[in-house]
Amino acid sequence: MDPTISPFLLTGVQMPAWMLRFDKHGACTTPGTREALLQRLHSVPPSDVIVFSHGWNNDFDDAAGMYADLMRRFEVLCAEHPPTRRFDPLFVGIVWPSIWLSFDNGPAIASSGLLGQADATLTALADQVAATGGAAALERIYALLAAPGIDDADAAELARLIAPAFGLVDDEGAAADGRSTVADDVLVMMRAMDAASPAARMDDTDDIDDFSRPAGAGSPTAAGSAQMAGKLQLLDPRTALRLFSIYQMKDRAGTVGFRGVSSLLRDLLGVHTQGGIEGPRIHLIGHSFGCKVLLSAICAAPLPRPIASLFLLQPAVSHLCFSESVPGTGRPGGYRAALLPERVMAPIFTTYSRRDVPLHDTFHLALRRAGDLGEAQIAADGEATSAGAPSSRYAALGGYGPRGAGQILVDPLPGAGDSHLPLGTTPIVAFDGSQGQIKGHGDITGPAIAWALHRLVFRN
Repeated sequence: MDPTISPFLLTGVQMPAWMLRFDKHGACTTPGTREALLQRLHSVPPSDVIVFSHGWNNDFDDAAGMYADLMRRFEVLCAEHPPTRRFDPLFVGIVWPSIWLSFDNGPAIASSGLLGQADATLTALADQVAATGGAAALERIYALLAAPGIDDADAAELARLIAPAFGLVDDEGAAADGRSTVADDVLVMMRAMDAASPAARMDDTDDIDDFSRPAGAGSPTAAGSAQMAGKLQLLDPRTALRLFSIYQMKDRAGTVGFRGVSSLLRDLLGVHTQGGIEGPRIHLIGHSFGCKVLLSAICAAPLPRPIASLFLLQPAVSHLCFSESVPGTGRPGGYRAALLPERVMAPIFTTYSRRDVPLHDTFHLALRRAGDLGEAQIAADGEATSAGAPSSRYAALGGYGPRGAGQILVDPLPGAGDSHLPLGTTPIVAFDGSQGQIKGHGDITGPAIAWALHRLVFRN
């Protein structure tokens, strides 16, 4: 068989694996692999198909490594706790362009070279500024971005000039935080990200200890407030592009899911064995913005049959995305349809943690457009656990857990071997990893996660 369309070897993993690539528009760039996969499913149907979508800042090797880490642990548990039904699974890894800025691992910006490898993001930002009436300010924006560092006055000017590109809306906590305009919001977020860099970046490839700092005096929010008071001198202007790139990546995840992965799901769910019997159970796992990929795919259109299980690991989406009614909108959360039994078999599992600094302390400062509230665009209140109560209407699901969705919040995340995982008809069960089980945004392949996956896959 052509090696470009044959199964992919995940290191140390026994089940056959297939890796499918999608571009930023949602088009599958490996059609031969996709066709070979579907032929394999029809000719030798497995009992189960496990589909995993990576998140923010992963290239192919990063994604494959993460997939292998979790699947190895999962297979060990399958050997130690054998399922009582037939289980000969097949793995499908989704790969989509989620690298936010290539200069994060490259040389510093030189004033003579402007932004080098970040040209694509700069062009996108410039286009959006121009589209919102700011074309006359572009040369000044370029000059500010080319500086090795900018002071408080220049940072405030840059925030004001690029603010229209973000489409931000006022948050209910703006007045209390001393912010009155969307430019103030952009400035606070730029400073928070700069102060926390690289610790607060949503970078799945960084050491997880970089993300383990708890909220408090050293958190990005506190750091941003300190900078607002003028206690820190210079800001890296590239932070403005990092911030804009967050918006690009989140929207791209929705596009990849809605336009590309949704079609793949319908194909997988449309597979039937001989005699018309329903085909393999389809299990979905998402991480970070990969959760948005899968949720957008699930909610894009009706499915031939339900997804057998859905596990959302540190989702970089709104904590109100499943809500029956999003406060201030009168509408349900954008992914409410995923709770329908004809879409996903209950319960959906998800994780959250206060140690995920980007999602717990930073997400709600950055992603505050009208469409970010409850994930209005697809492309039990008062509950509190170790992660604390949601800090804002715009708080992240992976930082605080879901609200308004009939959820159960489990604190702490049960350890490997613990049989006390809720597996009834509750629509969504959320596990708090704040007590050390989830040490950071990328810490999602440990024993407790693998055990929860095992319990979810074999619950019936």
